[in-house]
Amino acid sequence: MKTKLLSWMLICGVALLLAVPTQAATARSVGRIVAAKVQGTVTALNKADNSRRQLHNNDTLSEGYIVTTGAKSSVVLLFANGAAVNLGEDSILGIDEFLMDPFNGKSSVSEAKEEPSTSVTKLTLSRGEFVGNVKHLHRENGSTFEINTPVGAAGIRGTTFRIVFRPDSSGKMGYSLGTSEGVVLLTGINGTQSPVPAGKEVGASFDVAPGTDNMVPGSLQIAGVTDMSAETQAAIAKAVSEILEANAKALIDANAPGNAPGAIAPPSQTTPGDGKG
Repeated sequence: MKTKLLSWMLICGVALLLAVPTQAATARSVGRIVAAKVQGTVTALNKADNSRRQLHNNDTLSEGYIVTTGAKSSVVLLFANGAAVNLGEDSILGIDEFLMDPFNGKSSVSEAKEEPSTSVTKLTLSRGEFVGNVKHLHRENGSTFEINTPVGAAGIRGTTFRIVFRPDSSGKMGYSLGTSEGVVLLTGINGTQSPVPAGKEVGASFDVAPGTDNMVPGSLQIAGVTDMSAETQAAIAKAVSEILEANAKALIDANAPGNAPGAIAPPSQTTPGDGKG
């Protein structure tokens, strides 16, 4: 009798342990993203219905959108987990996935040191450049932040970084990743991993098929990790300054009326020259 009781308790215990991750996974909901400091022409394509709209300050987005900036245009995207992306001109960024666990209360985006709850973010930079500022992620609880390009995937661990993916002066497609805070882990298409710590950057280039941005097989060349250039440092400093300006009044509010858990309450005032037409 004691043996049967012990076996039953063990089975129940294992079942309870297995149920915990499942409950945590199903609790995640689609996170909100707010467009801030919109300059010039910035559009968002909804992949679900193929509709396109021009973005203005305080417009909201979620996963499933592709954001495109025109010439001399840019936008700061504020994520409800406290992350921010400053997308530069002539860029295409896909928001493939952005999910968050619900949380209670409000969190100041500008003052936050870590995300308010676990989150999963997957982005794809098809072309262009951006500077990202990601709060400390609860990686031990399953949080991830990943940016994909044809060169590889950059895994963010809570840091400030810059990624550029454009044609270079030689006609090749050029890629660079620079880190100013924290560490970024670059996983190449061949599976090799290169940590890029603060103050360092890594570059790559490849030939493209005529009339496309598609990589010519076997043409990828990856340079080693080097000291960050003065140009990269200056670009990151400028972009971070714009992120801080956009973040100044933003609050992450779990209980904002009409908003999903983890929504951002954007700044209440619109700055002049924000691109509204």
